[in-house]
This record gives sequence, C-alpha cells and structure tokens, in this order.
Amino acid sequence: VRMADVLEYPDVLQEIRGAMNPGRLKMMAGNVIFKNSKTGRVDQYSAEDVRKAKWISRSRGYCLRLKLLSGAVHKYDGFKETEYDKLSGFIRKNYDTELQKIDPSVKGWNWGQAEFDGNALEFKVHSNLAFEVPLNNVSHCTTAKNEVTLEYHQNDDAPVSLMEMRFHVPTDKAT
Repeated sequence: VRMADVLEYPDVLQEIRGAMNPGRLKMMAGNVIFKNSKTGRVDQYSAEDVRKAKWISRSRGYCLRLKLLSGAVHKYDGFKETEYDKLSGFIRKNYDTELQKIDPSVKGWNWGQAEFDGNALEFKVHSNLAFEVPLNNVSHCTTAKNEVTLEYHQNDDAPVSLMEMRFHVPTDKAT
C-alpha cells in the first residue's frame, strides 16, 4: 500500500449518542476503520459505501461526518483546520465524493428549516446548519396539536444525556 493511499489519525473522537469515544481513525483506499482506544472495538465499512462527506467546524476543532449508502452517519471529531486539503484530496480520489465544507449557523435563532439527510434531521437557518438530530438516537416520538416531542435513548457512557426535545410547529395561516 502506498502511503498516499492511507491516512491515519491516532487521536480522534468518535461521537456515539453524545459520548465522545477516543480512538484511531484509519482511512484507506478501500475502507474506513475506527478502533476505540478504551474498549478495543473496531468499526469498519467499505469506501464504496461512503455517499457523502462533510467538514464541520465544532467546539473541538473540526468534525469529519461520513454518510453511508445505508443512511448511517459516522462522526469523527478533533481534526485541525490544516488537515482539510489532505482529507479533501484523499476523499475525492478514493471515495468518489467531495468533502463539503459546512458553515454552521451562529445566529442563535430558534426557527428555521428542517431537512432529512439519511438518519439525521438537520435544522438550518438560512441554509446554514444550526444543529442536527441523529434519528437512530430517538426512542419515541409523539405529536400533539402544534408540537412534536422526541425522546432519546439514554447513553450511560455520556456524562450528560439529552432525554427529550420539543418542537413547536406553527400553523400555516396562508392556507
């Protein structure tokens, strides 16, 4: 294997239901492997399954978000801004997709557009990502009048768990 066909990141964090799991991310021409440094668990998927790649500015630097053909989303945190060009070229060459830069919304507004992207519900303010809700973390959903309530699976590995979110859905007065 040529060196240009492998990228390794020994100190990234994989986000799973609010818990940040330290480990090693190895990206190769044929597949992606993440090994959790605490549990030794290995997640692996084929490069052919990667449908979208996004680069998102977050509190711990940058996040690489990979969406698979199945709709599953894998997030890896802890990248430096300077790693974008190398990752972008590697993903373009080996995963047949572009690494899309996502500008986060920093307006603080509490309204916007909801869009589904695989197993994630993305909330956007003027086309910028405000936040996303991984739908595989939702344990129960109910609706009542103008409100939608999402309840979440508790994650014992996370120091703080989001248990519930409520959304007001305004009525369209034009109809």
